[in-house]
Amino acid sequence: GPVAGQPWTNSLGVKFVPAGTDGVLFSVWDVRVKDYAAFVTATGREWTKPSFTQTDNDPAVNVSWDDAHAFCDWLTKKEQAEGRLASNQKYRLSTDAEWSKAVGLNESSEGTPRSKNNMIVGVYPWGTQWPPPSGAGKYADSSTHDRYANTSPVGSFTANKYGLYDMGGNVWQWCEDKYDNEHDWRVLRGASWDVYVPQFLLSSCRYFNVPGSRFDNYGFRVVVVVSP
Repeated sequence: GPVAGQPWTNSLGVKFVPAGTDGVLFSVWDVRVKDYAAFVTATGREWTKPSFTQTDNDPAVNVSWDDAHAFCDWLTKKEQAEGRLASNQKYRLSTDAEWSKAVGLNESSEGTPRSKNNMIVGVYPWGTQWPPPSGAGKYADSSTHDRYANTSPVGSFTANKYGLYDMGGNVWQWCEDKYDNEHDWRVLRGASWDVYVPQFLLSSCRYFNVPGSRFDNYGFRVVVVVSP
């Protein structure tokens, strides 16, 4: 099973690495079409395909926060039964704070995601320059998204310092947290394939929506809790 601070590969062939939070390993890319399809086949959960064509290695889209939670529960139980995870280890969405560390931000631990939204200006997943350099990620502008019209296969662009792909672009990634203390909105991070507005591409940008919402630019990345 996974060990804190060490790379690990799970039963779906997804690699996990340490990314700034002790006791938690991040998947190096978003949950792929083929990963989510295995879950849908096993559980019969509803899944609407997007209007555009995807490969098995593209990020799964039209996935809600609730869907992502169900996926994590399914994979946790599956791998615990197979002896790949200990009884106190599990998959879940990253917290907003964990995601910030994984993208390289140094933020205060105080406040809500809403209070931190866009508060660190001029810092993007690729660095500080604007516009983004060629190959920075899968965004709407043609200079950065190469030959892909919509989503791109995971791993198509350069990984960050932790070895994580698509921490900017491709799909908005659900996080565990509520956006603020007043609503049931959940946080999304990282921007997506159809976005090219500087404020949305900031590493500190938070988007949000209700837990049951599904769109063709929403996906998710999982973490595995190794040392609770």
